[in-house]
Amino acid sequence: MKKLLTIVVYGKGGVGKSTMCAHLAVSFARSGRKVLLLGCDPKADTSLRLLGGKRPSTIVDMVAGLKERRFADLVVRSRPGLDVLETGGPPPGQGCGGRSVATLCQYLEEHARELSGYDTLIFDVLGDLVCGGFVAPLRFGFGRDVYIVSSEETASLFAANNIVRVASEPYHQGVSVGGIIFNLRQNDARREVVAAFAARLGVPVAAILPRDNAILDAEELGVTVFDHAPGASAAARFDALAESIAARRGAVPGASARPMPPDEFRAFVHENRVYRPGAA
Repeated sequence: MKKLLTIVVYGKGGVGKSTMCAHLAVSFARSGRKVLLLGCDPKADTSLRLLGGKRPSTIVDMVAGLKERRFADLVVRSRPGLDVLETGGPPPGQGCGGRSVATLCQYLEEHARELSGYDTLIFDVLGDLVCGGFVAPLRFGFGRDVYIVSSEETASLFAANNIVRVASEPYHQGVSVGGIIFNLRQNDARREVVAAFAARLGVPVAAILPRDNAILDAEELGVTVFDHAPGASAAARFDALAESIAARRGAVPGASARPMPPDEFRAFVHENRVYRPGAA
């Protein structure tokens, strides 16, 4: 079995985080890894493009008594080498999605034997971090390598800065910030500025991915680009990113990251407009 790789992917809602996680999971599985993809977003949308749009049973279903506690009843096999477990979440206004993530982590602790059958765990976690429950994979010690998905937009950069702040807290000792994956909204965004943003935080740029029609088309069909257009350049980019993440394991201690204070962040985005309409 390959050495265990566990990554926790955070990002603001709507930035393409779940799309990123699904594609990385497929890429790792294609390379021969045994992957468990853990959807920690209350929308339970991590697995949609892997399961033909079908909603799997979730941890929330288990808590509600709708499913048994057995690992085999909650984990869904997507394809060889790739399994999925969704946390789910309560209806809007009726509970805390972060608490569901903490419940997932407790459940995983109880099923260490089943987890030992995997060599790759990917946590897809909502990264607005308004609730401490979304930090549960770090607090429980499951995730040591954090990756942040961000666009060039100010709200997304704000979330990325906050995620670096959380990952660099002393009580998350041993956590590494592997890098920021910039998933561009506009292909003419100023890449030198997003690179400067990451450098200011003391975090590597894991990748800068352009907006790609092949991915958008695959999204509309409810599949990954590996299924829709396996020969597309987007598929090669995901494979390269997955290979880089596996090689970079634990490379950057969280303690070396330097999140910006609020005033400095506002000054940075004011002085360095990342996207200027019509810019080359």
